[in-house]
Amino acid sequence: MKPNSRTTTQQRGFTLTQMLITLAIIAIVSTGGVLGIKTARAEFRLQNSARLFATYIEKARADSIRRHAATGQESYIETFGPGSTSYSVTMDYGSGLIETRTFDLESGLTFDTAAKRVTFDWRGRIAEAWVFQVHSDYLQRNLPVDVSGSGDITVGEQHFPDQLIPPVEIAEVSGDVDTSTPTPTPTPTPGFGGDGSPEATPTPTPTPTPNGNGNGNGNGNGNGNGNGNGNGNSSPTPTATPTPTPSVTPTPTPTPGAQCSSSISTSLINLSQSDATKKSGTATFTIASGSGSYTVSASQVGNGNSLSISVSPTRIEGGNGSSVITVTAKNGAGNRGSFIIQVSASPSCGSARQFTVSVSN
Repeated sequence: MKPNSRTTTQQRGFTLTQMLITLAIIAIVSTGGVLGIKTARAEFRLQNSARLFATYIEKARADSIRRHAATGQESYIETFGPGSTSYSVTMDYGSGLIETRTFDLESGLTFDTAAKRVTFDWRGRIAEAWVFQVHSDYLQRNLPVDVSGSGDITVGEQHFPDQLIPPVEIAEVSGDVDTSTPTPTPTPTPGFGGDGSPEATPTPTPTPTPNGNGNGNGNGNGNGNGNGNGNGNSSPTPTATPTPTPSVTPTPTPTPGAQCSSSISTSLINLSQSDATKKSGTATFTIASGSGSYTVSASQVGNGNSLSISVSPTRIEGGNGSSVITVTAKNGAGNRGSFIIQVSASPSCGSARQFTVSVSN
Protein backbone atom coordinates (compact mmCIF):
# COMPACT_ATOMS: atom_id res chain seq x y z
CA MET A 1 0.00 0.00 0.00
CA LYS A 2 1.49 3.26 -1.14
CA PRO A 3 1.49 6.09 1.32
CA ASN A 4 -0.77 9.01 0.55
CA SER A 5 1.13 11.76 -1.22
CA ARG A 6 0.07 15.06 -2.69
CA THR A 7 1.78 16.39 -5.77
CA THR A 8 2.80 20.00 -5.47
CA THR A 9 1.54 22.07 -8.37
CA GLN A 10 4.08 24.69 -9.59
CA GLN A 11 2.78 28.25 -9.37
CA ARG A 12 3.61 30.76 -12.19
CA GLY A 13 3.48 34.62 -11.77
CA PHE A 14 5.42 37.77 -10.71
CA THR A 15 6.64 38.81 -7.38
CA LEU A 16 5.60 42.09 -5.82
CA THR A 17 9.10 43.53 -6.34
CA GLN A 18 8.97 42.78 -10.04
CA MET A 19 5.59 44.46 -10.37
CA LEU A 20 6.82 47.59 -8.58
CA ILE A 21 9.86 47.82 -10.84
CA THR A 22 7.67 47.42 -13.93
CA LEU A 23 5.28 50.12 -12.79
CA ALA A 24 8.18 52.45 -12.06
CA ILE A 25 9.58 51.92 -15.56
CA ILE A 26 6.18 52.58 -17.12
CA ALA A 27 5.78 55.77 -15.07
CA ILE A 28 9.22 57.04 -16.12
CA VAL A 29 8.62 56.31 -19.78
CA SER A 30 5.16 57.88 -19.65
CA THR A 31 6.49 60.99 -17.92
CA GLY A 32 9.22 61.34 -20.52
CA GLY A 33 6.66 60.94 -23.28
CA VAL A 34 4.36 63.57 -21.79
CA LEU A 35 7.23 65.99 -21.29
CA GLY A 36 8.39 65.35 -24.83
CA ILE A 37 4.93 66.10 -26.17
CA LYS A 38 4.68 69.31 -24.10
CA THR A 39 8.13 70.41 -25.27
CA ALA A 40 7.22 69.68 -28.88
CA ARG A 41 3.99 71.65 -28.56
CA ALA A 42 5.80 74.59 -26.95
CA GLU A 43 8.39 74.51 -29.73
CA PHE A 44 5.63 74.45 -32.34
CA ARG A 45 3.88 77.43 -30.74
CA LEU A 46 7.14 79.40 -30.63
CA GLN A 47 8.05 78.66 -34.25
CA ASN A 48 4.52 79.26 -35.51
CA SER A 49 4.05 82.60 -33.72
CA ALA A 50 7.48 83.91 -34.72
CA ARG A 51 6.95 83.02 -38.38
CA LEU A 52 3.44 84.49 -38.40
CA PHE A 53 4.87 87.67 -36.91
CA ALA A 54 7.55 87.72 -39.63
CA THR A 55 4.84 87.23 -42.26
CA TYR A 56 3.00 90.34 -41.11
CA ILE A 57 6.25 92.30 -41.19
CA GLU A 58 6.74 91.20 -44.80
CA LYS A 59 3.13 92.16 -45.65
CA ALA A 60 3.63 95.65 -44.20
CA ARG A 61 6.83 96.06 -46.22
CA ALA A 62 5.17 94.89 -49.44
CA ASP A 63 2.22 97.23 -48.86
CA SER A 64 4.49 100.30 -48.58
CA ILE A 65 6.24 99.32 -51.81
CA ARG A 66 2.97 98.60 -53.63
CA ARG A 67 1.42 101.93 -52.65
CA HIS A 68 4.68 103.84 -53.20
CA ALA A 69 3.88 105.22 -49.74
CA ALA A 70 4.36 108.94 -49.26
CA THR A 71 5.80 110.44 -46.08
CA GLY A 72 3.34 109.91 -43.25
CA GLN A 73 1.52 107.16 -45.13
CA GLU A 74 4.03 104.34 -44.66
CA SER A 75 3.12 100.89 -43.35
CA TYR A 76 4.65 99.85 -40.05
CA ILE A 77 4.63 97.19 -37.34
CA GLU A 78 4.88 97.97 -33.63
CA THR A 79 5.62 96.01 -30.45
CA PHE A 80 5.02 97.23 -26.90
CA GLY A 81 8.00 96.23 -24.81
CA PRO A 82 9.23 93.24 -22.78
CA GLY A 83 6.49 91.05 -21.34
CA SER A 84 3.87 92.18 -23.86
CA THR A 85 1.89 89.55 -25.79
CA SER A 86 0.51 91.54 -28.73
CA TYR A 87 1.67 93.62 -31.69
CA SER A 88 -0.03 95.95 -34.15
CA VAL A 89 0.26 96.18 -37.93
CA THR A 90 -0.70 99.36 -39.79
CA MET A 91 -1.26 98.98 -43.54
CA ASP A 92 -3.87 98.79 -46.28
CA TYR A 93 -5.74 95.51 -45.79
CA GLY A 94 -7.52 95.79 -49.14
CA SER A 95 -10.06 98.53 -48.47
CA GLY A 96 -7.93 101.31 -49.89
CA LEU A 97 -7.56 102.86 -46.44
CA ILE A 98 -4.69 102.54 -43.97
CA GLU A 99 -5.84 100.90 -40.76
CA THR A 100 -4.28 99.36 -37.66
CA ARG A 101 -5.02 95.84 -36.47
CA THR A 102 -3.72 94.13 -33.34
CA PHE A 103 -2.63 90.49 -33.18
CA ASP A 104 -1.71 88.26 -30.21
CA LEU A 105 1.06 85.74 -29.73
CA GLU A 106 0.05 82.22 -28.70
CA SER A 107 -0.23 81.38 -25.00
CA GLY A 108 3.02 81.16 -23.09
CA LEU A 109 4.83 83.55 -25.46
CA THR A 110 5.91 87.15 -24.92
CA PHE A 111 8.17 89.73 -26.53
CA ASP A 112 11.51 90.11 -24.80
CA THR A 113 12.95 93.22 -26.48
CA ALA A 114 12.26 96.94 -26.01
CA ALA A 115 9.19 98.54 -27.58
CA LYS A 116 9.78 99.44 -31.21
CA ARG A 117 7.97 100.75 -34.28
CA VAL A 118 9.50 99.61 -37.58
CA THR A 119 8.37 101.79 -40.49
CA PHE A 120 8.94 100.87 -44.15
CA ASP A 121 9.44 103.60 -46.75
CA TRP A 122 8.31 103.35 -50.36
CA ARG A 123 11.42 101.31 -51.19
CA GLY A 124 10.76 98.80 -48.39
CA ARG A 125 13.64 100.00 -46.24
CA ILE A 126 13.81 100.95 -42.56
CA ALA A 127 15.92 103.51 -40.71
CA GLU A 128 18.07 100.92 -38.88
CA ALA A 129 18.27 97.16 -38.52
CA TRP A 130 16.25 95.73 -35.64
CA VAL A 131 15.91 92.40 -33.81
CA PHE A 132 12.64 91.24 -32.24
CA GLN A 133 12.89 88.40 -29.70
CA VAL A 134 9.89 86.11 -29.07
CA HIS A 135 10.27 84.40 -25.69
CA SER A 136 8.83 81.03 -24.61
CA ASP A 137 8.12 80.72 -20.89
CA TYR A 138 8.08 76.92 -21.05
CA LEU A 139 11.26 76.51 -23.10
CA GLN A 140 12.98 79.48 -21.43
CA ARG A 141 14.56 80.60 -24.68
CA ASN A 142 14.09 83.21 -27.38
CA LEU A 143 13.58 83.01 -31.13
CA PRO A 144 14.86 86.09 -33.00
CA VAL A 145 13.10 87.78 -35.91
CA ASP A 146 15.63 90.01 -37.69
CA VAL A 147 14.81 92.93 -39.98
CA SER A 148 17.78 94.37 -41.87
CA GLY A 149 18.10 97.96 -42.98
CA SER A 150 17.13 96.97 -46.52
CA GLY A 151 13.97 95.29 -45.19
CA ASP A 152 15.05 91.63 -45.44
CA ILE A 153 13.43 89.45 -42.78
CA THR A 154 14.82 86.23 -41.28
CA VAL A 155 13.65 83.98 -38.44
CA GLY A 156 15.99 82.10 -36.12
CA GLU A 157 19.25 83.45 -37.50
CA GLN A 158 20.66 86.59 -39.02
CA HIS A 159 21.43 86.33 -42.74
CA PHE A 160 22.02 90.07 -43.23
CA PRO A 161 24.15 91.31 -40.29
CA ASP A 162 24.14 95.07 -40.86
CA GLN A 163 26.28 95.59 -37.76
CA LEU A 164 29.19 93.71 -39.36
CA ILE A 165 29.32 95.97 -42.41
CA PRO A 166 32.02 98.62 -41.86
CA PRO A 167 30.99 102.25 -42.31
CA VAL A 168 31.64 103.67 -45.76
CA GLU A 169 33.83 106.76 -45.82
CA ILE A 170 32.55 109.24 -48.38
CA ALA A 171 35.38 111.06 -50.15
CA GLU A 172 35.13 114.81 -50.24
CA VAL A 173 34.96 116.15 -53.78
CA SER A 174 36.43 119.60 -54.41
CA GLY A 175 36.72 121.80 -57.49
CA ASP A 176 33.28 120.98 -58.85
CA VAL A 177 31.88 124.45 -58.09
CA ASP A 178 32.84 127.66 -59.94
CA THR A 179 34.00 130.02 -57.20
CA SER A 180 35.19 132.87 -59.51
CA THR A 181 33.67 136.32 -59.09
CA PRO A 182 31.13 137.02 -61.86
CA THR A 183 31.57 140.15 -64.02
CA PRO A 184 28.79 142.64 -63.23
CA THR A 185 26.39 143.49 -66.06
CA PRO A 186 26.17 147.27 -66.71
CA THR A 187 22.78 148.82 -66.10
CA PRO A 188 21.43 151.88 -68.01
CA THR A 189 21.79 155.24 -66.28
CA PRO A 190 18.40 156.83 -65.64
CA GLY A 191 17.67 160.45 -66.46
CA PHE A 192 17.67 160.55 -70.29
CA GLY A 193 14.84 160.01 -72.73
CA GLY A 194 14.87 158.14 -75.97
CA ASP A 195 16.23 161.17 -77.93
CA GLY A 196 19.07 161.74 -75.49
CA SER A 197 17.52 164.79 -73.86
CA PRO A 198 17.27 164.95 -70.08
CA GLU A 199 14.04 163.78 -68.64
CA ALA A 200 11.96 166.28 -66.71
CA THR A 201 12.13 166.08 -62.97
CA PRO A 202 8.64 165.79 -61.50
CA THR A 203 7.51 168.77 -59.41
CA PRO A 204 6.93 167.72 -55.83
CA THR A 205 3.47 168.22 -54.42
CA PRO A 206 3.56 170.71 -51.53
CA THR A 207 2.60 169.42 -48.16
CA PRO A 208 0.46 171.78 -46.04
CA THR A 209 2.14 172.98 -42.85
CA PRO A 210 -0.06 172.75 -39.76
CA ASN A 211 -0.90 176.06 -38.07
CA GLY A 212 0.85 176.27 -34.76
CA ASN A 213 -1.28 179.10 -33.44
CA GLY A 214 -3.55 176.99 -31.35
CA ASN A 215 -6.00 178.40 -28.87
CA GLY A 216 -5.52 176.99 -25.42
CA ASN A 217 -8.38 176.34 -23.05
CA GLY A 218 -6.69 177.63 -19.94
CA ASN A 219 -8.58 179.88 -17.50
CA GLY A 220 -5.70 182.29 -16.85
CA ASN A 221 -6.01 186.04 -17.42
CA GLY A 222 -2.41 186.78 -18.33
CA ASN A 223 -1.52 188.62 -21.48
CA GLY A 224 1.28 186.79 -23.13
CA ASN A 225 3.27 188.01 -26.09
CA GLY A 226 2.94 184.83 -28.04
CA ASN A 227 0.55 184.12 -30.87
CA GLY A 228 -1.50 181.72 -28.84
CA ASN A 229 -4.14 182.64 -26.30
CA GLY A 230 -3.41 179.81 -23.89
CA ASN A 231 -0.84 181.59 -21.72
CA GLY A 232 -2.82 181.74 -18.48
CA ASN A 233 -1.40 182.76 -15.13
CA SER A 234 -3.57 180.48 -13.00
CA SER A 235 -1.78 177.94 -10.85
CA PRO A 236 -2.75 174.27 -11.24
CA THR A 237 -4.62 172.64 -8.41
CA PRO A 238 -2.16 170.47 -6.44
CA THR A 239 -2.93 166.78 -6.34
CA ALA A 240 -2.86 164.86 -3.09
CA THR A 241 0.19 162.68 -2.51
CA PRO A 242 -0.99 159.15 -1.74
CA THR A 243 0.20 157.66 1.52
CA PRO A 244 1.91 154.31 0.85
CA THR A 245 0.22 151.37 2.49
CA PRO A 246 2.72 148.95 4.04
CA SER A 247 2.74 145.57 2.29
CA VAL A 248 2.31 142.37 4.25
CA THR A 249 5.55 140.46 4.72
CA PRO A 250 4.88 136.72 4.27
CA THR A 251 5.94 134.48 7.09
CA PRO A 252 8.42 131.85 5.77
CA THR A 253 7.19 128.26 5.91
CA PRO A 254 9.73 125.76 7.20
CA THR A 255 11.24 123.71 4.33
CA PRO A 256 10.91 119.98 4.93
CA GLY A 257 13.98 117.79 4.77
CA ALA A 258 15.21 116.54 1.40
CA GLN A 259 13.72 113.25 0.23
CA CYS A 260 15.71 110.22 -0.85
CA SER A 261 16.42 110.21 -4.60
CA SER A 262 18.17 107.88 -7.04
CA SER A 263 19.74 108.25 -10.49
CA ILE A 264 21.44 106.18 -13.19
CA SER A 265 24.53 107.34 -15.07
CA THR A 266 23.59 106.19 -18.58
CA SER A 267 20.56 105.47 -20.72
CA LEU A 268 22.15 103.19 -23.35
CA ILE A 269 24.96 100.59 -23.41
CA ASN A 270 26.08 99.02 -26.69
CA LEU A 271 27.55 95.50 -26.45
CA SER A 272 28.88 92.98 -28.96
CA GLN A 273 28.90 89.18 -28.83
CA SER A 274 32.06 88.87 -30.95
CA ASP A 275 34.12 91.94 -29.99
CA ALA A 276 35.90 91.20 -26.71
CA THR A 277 36.37 94.90 -25.98
CA LYS A 278 32.59 95.43 -26.09
CA LYS A 279 31.51 92.26 -24.30
CA SER A 280 30.62 94.09 -21.07
CA GLY A 281 29.45 97.52 -20.02
CA THR A 282 28.68 99.32 -16.78
CA ALA A 283 26.19 101.83 -15.38
CA THR A 284 26.33 103.58 -12.00
CA PHE A 285 23.28 103.69 -9.72
CA THR A 286 23.46 106.50 -7.12
CA ILE A 287 21.41 107.16 -3.97
CA ALA A 288 21.36 110.61 -2.35
CA SER A 289 19.64 112.19 0.70
CA GLY A 290 18.62 108.82 2.09
CA SER A 291 18.85 107.35 5.56
CA GLY A 292 19.90 103.94 6.77
CA SER A 293 20.96 101.18 4.41
CA TYR A 294 19.62 100.15 1.01
CA THR A 295 19.84 96.89 -0.94
CA VAL A 296 20.35 97.42 -4.68
CA SER A 297 19.09 94.92 -7.26
CA ALA A 298 19.06 94.87 -11.07
CA SER A 299 17.19 92.61 -13.47
CA GLN A 300 16.10 92.37 -17.08
CA VAL A 301 12.55 93.60 -17.66
CA GLY A 302 10.26 90.82 -18.88
CA ASN A 303 10.67 87.07 -18.61
CA GLY A 304 13.90 86.69 -20.56
CA ASN A 305 17.45 86.10 -19.40
CA SER A 306 19.53 87.30 -22.34
CA LEU A 307 22.17 89.14 -20.27
CA SER A 308 24.44 88.44 -17.33
CA ILE A 309 23.91 91.13 -14.68
CA SER A 310 25.87 91.79 -11.50
CA VAL A 311 25.71 94.54 -8.82
CA SER A 312 28.64 95.73 -6.72
CA PRO A 313 28.21 96.59 -3.94
CA THR A 314 24.74 95.25 -3.35
CA ARG A 315 24.31 97.30 -0.17
CA ILE A 316 24.64 101.08 0.30
CA GLU A 317 25.11 102.29 3.88
CA GLY A 318 24.41 105.72 5.35
CA GLY A 319 21.78 106.74 2.82
CA ASN A 320 24.32 108.00 0.27
CA GLY A 321 26.49 106.08 -2.18
CA SER A 322 26.72 104.29 -5.51
CA SER A 323 26.60 100.76 -6.95
CA VAL A 324 28.07 99.66 -10.27
CA ILE A 325 25.80 97.58 -12.53
CA THR A 326 27.84 95.35 -14.86
CA VAL A 327 26.07 93.88 -17.87
CA THR A 328 27.68 91.17 -20.01
CA ALA A 329 26.42 89.90 -23.37
CA LYS A 330 25.71 86.20 -23.87
CA ASN A 331 26.37 84.38 -27.12
CA GLY A 332 23.59 83.01 -29.28
CA ALA A 333 21.01 84.36 -31.72
CA GLY A 334 18.38 84.55 -28.98
CA ASN A 335 20.48 87.05 -27.03
CA ARG A 336 20.72 89.79 -29.67
CA GLY A 337 18.61 92.92 -29.66
CA SER A 338 17.72 95.79 -27.32
CA PHE A 339 16.84 94.85 -23.74
CA ILE A 340 15.74 96.97 -20.77
CA ILE A 341 17.47 96.70 -17.39
CA GLN A 342 15.67 97.96 -14.27
CA VAL A 343 17.58 98.97 -11.12
CA SER A 344 15.84 99.55 -7.79
CA ALA A 345 16.60 99.92 -4.10
CA SER A 346 14.99 98.32 -1.06
CA PRO A 347 13.55 100.09 0.85
CA SER A 348 12.35 102.28 -1.99
CA CYS A 349 14.35 105.40 -2.82
CA GLY A 350 12.52 107.34 -5.47
CA SER A 351 11.32 105.53 -8.58
CA ALA A 352 13.11 102.55 -10.14
CA ARG A 353 15.64 103.45 -12.83
CA GLN A 354 15.97 101.86 -16.26
CA PHE A 355 18.51 101.80 -19.07
CA THR A 356 18.71 100.01 -22.41
CA VAL A 357 21.35 97.47 -23.48
CA SER A 358 21.74 96.88 -27.22
CA VAL A 359 23.53 93.64 -28.15
CA SER A 360 24.81 93.02 -31.68
CA ASN A 361 26.63 89.96 -33.01
